[in-house]
Amino acid sequence: MPVILRRNETLELNLVEFSGSITLDELKAVAKFQADKPDLLASDCLNLVRAGSDFNTVTFEQLDAMFEHYRKLFSPLRLEIFRRAAWLCEDEGPRAHVAHWMSRDAKEGMSSTLRHCHTFAEAADWLLLMDAERSLLERAEGFNEIVRYDFPAGPVRAATR
Repeated sequence: MPVILRRNETLELNLVEFSGSITLDELKAVAKFQADKPDLLASDCLNLVRAGSDFNTVTFEQLDAMFEHYRKLFSPLRLEIFRRAAWLCEDEGPRAHVAHWMSRDAKEGMSSTLRHCHTFAEAADWLLLMDAERSLLERAEGFNEIVRYDFPAGPVRAATR
């Protein structure tokens, strides 16, 4: 199912939306796309994992490798301030994978602070959005789609944790 990267230039904010069964190939494609766009990496981001989504075919070891890949992407940026990355899961299914991702230290090497949020309002507060900007985030209004990845799922296998 799709992984969609959107951007609101006015807010300098990225919105990455995950829906359905997310594959490692989709996660790698997003990382590859961002590698050539340091302005995207330097912006705050809301990672929205839609209800019914899962990362069941992605192992924790693969997530660890992706985390290290992102650390290498961020290292040349030398960001002067920490960027914020909020994670909002609409249901319980993907939370183990998101919690595993967030258990890693993103401050060192990625200049990022991560927070798991339970509501759009909490995410908007974390991302320091004004009241008028909160509803824009929830409706994705003013967020232009930059890229979408929707690869077919490979053979089903249980992810090891």
